[in-house]
Amino acid sequence: MKRRALCRAVASLALGGALPFALPRVRAAQPAPGAARPPRIYMILFRGETAVEKGFRDYFAVNGMPVELIVRDVALDVGKVPQLIAEARAMKADLIYTWGTPVTLAVVGKEGAADPARHVTDIPVVFTMVASPQGSGLVKSLASSGRNITGACHVVPTSQQLSAIRAYRRFERLAIIYNPAEPNSVQNVKDLRAVAARERFQLLERPVPLDAKGQPLPAELPAMVAELAQQNVQLLYIGPDSFLAANRKVLTEAALAARLPAFSATEIAVREGKALFGLVSGYESVGRLTAHKAQQILRQHMTPSAIPIETLARFSYLVNMPVAAQLDLYPPLKVLNYAELLK
Repeated sequence: MKRRALCRAVASLALGGALPFALPRVRAAQPAPGAARPPRIYMILFRGETAVEKGFRDYFAVNGMPVELIVRDVALDVGKVPQLIAEARAMKADLIYTWGTPVTLAVVGKEGAADPARHVTDIPVVFTMVASPQGSGLVKSLASSGRNITGACHVVPTSQQLSAIRAYRRFERLAIIYNPAEPNSVQNVKDLRAVAARERFQLLERPVPLDAKGQPLPAELPAMVAELAQQNVQLLYIGPDSFLAANRKVLTEAALAARLPAFSATEIAVREGKALFGLVSGYESVGRLTAHKAQQILRQHMTPSAIPIETLARFSYLVNMPVAAQLDLYPPLKVLNYAELLK
């Protein structure tokens, strides 16, 4: 599970110490007296601050690069993005940071369909936590976006996720619940469906019902999990889905109550929920990789299209041991040899 030496070097950087939550302005490092103002990074978050932002700040601190961070949170409502774009322009942001697929699409639009009147085309954009840049229509190639954007992915390739699942337990019936309003979630289901056909296992797909405004209904999750448990599925797969991440406790606690083991493609459902295990990219490491790309633009003056979109070189195999005890489903010895056991 290794890719580029560059990513490996970036992922190895670490610095402790959390900063306050949701500060409107944060200076990650102070410039020398009389120096020009530091680069201004306008950050648009989807569901509040995460460990990704801690890693992002830490990278600049450990590398001694002063930056001014202006943090804004849409609180799951991408309808707020247009006013934030206007504010970023008014503040003369040097770079815009976007978290997640819905926010990134709202900021820059799809490849070939960006409208300068609505989308950002004149300010460099670095995205993070976008599961499938190609599948969501952001770019045609990871080697070069061909536009004024670059960024970092966080999802382990589907084939490697399934290998990780089989290392823990065999399965023939896998279920997935997903938000049909999220392009990355829909793409993840397509990818999983293709692998299921190739590897000959049954995939039960359950889109979350939407309300009249096209928003998924969190209250439906427990009943959906219960229905799948009655279908004798052996595992619930939780993909890279911002809605499910925000509702991780409801989803994973319902799965645990139904004695349905859950595998997660992102770490938050394992670390902060009741998912049994997952093969994931660490959020702080993803943040540092994202910051490295921002640094290439702001300090090295590289164009975003010249900076490849990448995933981390190393992944973490997480096992939630209290959940394993409740399910009486302990990891096999071979998994214990390399897994991070959460207690």
